[in-house]
Amino acid sequence: SPSSSESGWPWIVAGGSATSVLGDCTGCPADTYLHSGGVFGIIGKPLTPRTRAGVEVSWVPVTAATGDPIRTTYVMGTLQFHPWRSSGFFVRPSAGMAFVRNWIVGGPAGSESFTSKAFALEIAGGWEWRLAPRLGTQIFGAQHVATLGDLTGSTGTVENVVANFWSVGAAIVIR
Repeated sequence: SPSSSESGWPWIVAGGSATSVLGDCTGCPADTYLHSGGVFGIIGKPLTPRTRAGVEVSWVPVTAATGDPIRTTYVMGTLQFHPWRSSGFFVRPSAGMAFVRNWIVGGPAGSESFTSKAFALEIAGGWEWRLAPRLGTQIFGAQHVATLGDLTGSTGTVENVVANFWSVGAAIVIR
């Protein structure tokens, strides 16, 4: 758990995850899960002995069922909170933007690729262990949601496109 002596040090988290992705939209079959790995990093600073704030960047490359690559990058403000000082348990809500390249959706006349920005939310939780005074590790579970909205292309409009990313992973923590 964080200590009050950390206020002058940056908070850095770097890790990876196993991620499952599910896209959905109005009228789309929501039954194709895609699986991939992802990487992420956070840089920030402690606000209190139990709370840290920072910027999270995560990247998830996925291959669509069609064989096309889909690349999603999340850039979000994040807040990690330890409810109990004596415990490594934490929750981490985040909000920001997702930059989606080559999102494949099925329209009225077939599938089409889109590049889009999306509002994004994340909720994560996990456990952090201190290995040395300024070094630790953590395991976590997270869900990212990107709301792409209505996407209009040459094959028509696909309404209410949402992407869900479920991840489990581990990270190194420097404080």
